[in-house]
Amino acid sequence: MNDLLDHTGSRPLSARLGHARVSSLLCAGGIALLLGALAGCSSKSSDGNTANPGGGGGNGSGGAGPMAGAGATGKPPMSTPTIPVPNGGKPAEAATTDLALSDAPALGEIKYIANRSSVRLYLPGADGARDYRVFAVEAGVKVELTADKREHVNGGTLQCSGLRQRNQCSNDEILPIKYNNEQLDLPVCDAQNVDRRPNVPTQLQQTMDVVGLTGTTTLVIEAIDRQCPFPGLIGSKHGQVQIDGEDIGPLMVSAVVNGKSYNLKRWTPKFEMYTEAEIRATYGTMILNGQGPNEPTMDPSNPAFPESPYIRIAQPAPPNDPVVLARSVVKVTPIGTSKLPEGFTDQDYFDDFEDSTDQPKLLRETDYAATLVGLPIKVYQTKKWIMYDVGNALSDFTVDRGHLMMTHADTSQGSMTTQAMYPKRPLQLPNEPDQYIHVTYEVAKDETPRRYENFSLCGAEKMGETYDGETPKAAPVPRPGFMNPEDTRRTNVLGWNCLMLVPRGAGYGVLPGGDIVSHTDSSLKITEIAAHPAPKDGNEYDNGRLNAYATAFGPSLEPAFPNTWLRQVDAAGKPVGPWMDDELAVWQKTRLDVFVRRDRVVVYVEGQQRICQELKTKPLTMAEAALGFWHVLYHSSAEFLEIRQNGGSDNPKTNQHHIMHNTPFADERAFDNVGFRENVSLPANFDPSVCFKG
Repeated sequence: MNDLLDHTGSRPLSARLGHARVSSLLCAGGIALLLGALAGCSSKSSDGNTANPGGGGGNGSGGAGPMAGAGATGKPPMSTPTIPVPNGGKPAEAATTDLALSDAPALGEIKYIANRSSVRLYLPGADGARDYRVFAVEAGVKVELTADKREHVNGGTLQCSGLRQRNQCSNDEILPIKYNNEQLDLPVCDAQNVDRRPNVPTQLQQTMDVVGLTGTTTLVIEAIDRQCPFPGLIGSKHGQVQIDGEDIGPLMVSAVVNGKSYNLKRWTPKFEMYTEAEIRATYGTMILNGQGPNEPTMDPSNPAFPESPYIRIAQPAPPNDPVVLARSVVKVTPIGTSKLPEGFTDQDYFDDFEDSTDQPKLLRETDYAATLVGLPIKVYQTKKWIMYDVGNALSDFTVDRGHLMMTHADTSQGSMTTQAMYPKRPLQLPNEPDQYIHVTYEVAKDETPRRYENFSLCGAEKMGETYDGETPKAAPVPRPGFMNPEDTRRTNVLGWNCLMLVPRGAGYGVLPGGDIVSHTDSSLKITEIAAHPAPKDGNEYDNGRLNAYATAFGPSLEPAFPNTWLRQVDAAGKPVGPWMDDELAVWQKTRLDVFVRRDRVVVYVEGQQRICQELKTKPLTMAEAALGFWHVLYHSSAEFLEIRQNGGSDNPKTNQHHIMHNTPFADERAFDNVGFRENVSLPANFDPSVCFKG
């Protein structure tokens, strides 16, 4: 097979992406399937570190790769034959297109749930599929076929399903190369204790959100034989972050491969954020949620062999057009954005981020909180929101395709950094017993113990003292432990009463009678901070004297993690059903509806009541509140180690495929359809019997 031409028809991709290198990757070794379903074994691949996305170079084989879920057997990720569609969904109408698509059998019936400017697709399983991709039939889109039957989309936007993410272990991530160094070799999941680190096979995500729809749209939906390539972090501007990672180890690391000693470069010492124009220039099309990683050389005949498994971590993957295994062409119709959501009026607060001209603009370079605690804080604004960039090495807010993207990286991979969004006015908690504030939002929900979104409600004890005009009087400055009663330092620099709902990745706590299914992926901490004296300076604030004002709420389902929701509870207070384990996804967003009155908080997930917590022992006292949506990343180099830990008592989370390979030192998170109402009733299906009384 000849080197794949770039799709201007002029240069080979290897020339555009860097120096060519010989790569008979695994073909001679007899385990070609290890890296995915190959359309043939290429004799060439790309390498180098250029300024273009995709410049890291990979194996060039076109496979999904063991680090993308192919595993030592080369099997595709698991798929689910039938996924229940809420209320049956809506069958997508069959459609046609004049695009020059490759020959492929029918994928099968596609069902969908319509949202305001997006739809959620429910996809049937397809033999051998390693990803699904979707693109709209629209002006400027062209499809080209290569001699080896790969299909290249030019001028469109590819949206991909990717792999299911889990805070659990996966043997599919183990490479065929043994480095004889625990810093480089991943653990076997079941080696020590099945209860603490079960092997959960890699799964293909078979539901996906397709965003940016403005009306009835024809979609091409394809099951493909390899993963969509990771195009790099996506932002409104080009950015770059140095990888220090001192907690992990020095740049050079020793290894013994096939009985020979090597001193290997651990990783490329920087990663970058790319604009849509840069991504289109490299791949010919825009790629959203591409998760296929940029892989190390694994061919012993390659002069570059061996390489560290992390040599191209966080780097864009080379272009890698797939073979289409099955396809459906359908029409879908979103709800539309001309009307507010049901129950909302013009007096309520709501934003669906449909105005792409309303991009965040710098309001000021600092904040009151920055002076007190010594953190760099920048403040941005849109027509409806105040946004904070707190202590980040890289930070970007972008309104794009009907949602808000937040992207940031922690400084030196060793700090707690935050992005946050607040409405331009406070809200009032009702005093009537049957009335609540209702906050609704949709957000991508994949979280670990060190990266997550969270809900914050903080306010002063007197009306008019929470905001300075349209802006909260102080930025959020969470530090480690801000949601724990044992350590509430830097919770609020003005001493406000706060309610924190913090979802985080949990451990492998096995409940009585539980099996692998009951191992928790996600937890929720509910913490209230009582009003307290504001600190006079940073030293007073950091010495832990505020601990007396914190109370944590929630059932203790695992002794090591008290006051933490790991599961729903039934009327008898027993664990039943998931909290958020079924919602962990990189791209697909989850709708949360939070109802709060002074002595109760209720959380609905996709319309289902999942958390109800009484706050009667310490009701909220704030006169008004600033509502914050936070995006937190904490000490990503420590997370790097925790995901891969090899010790007998550790809980490797190698099913976090995307974080492991593509975003280990940064986080991207999308928000949509965010708003609040005041003085509303609970949904008719509310069940008070499952409220936890603790």
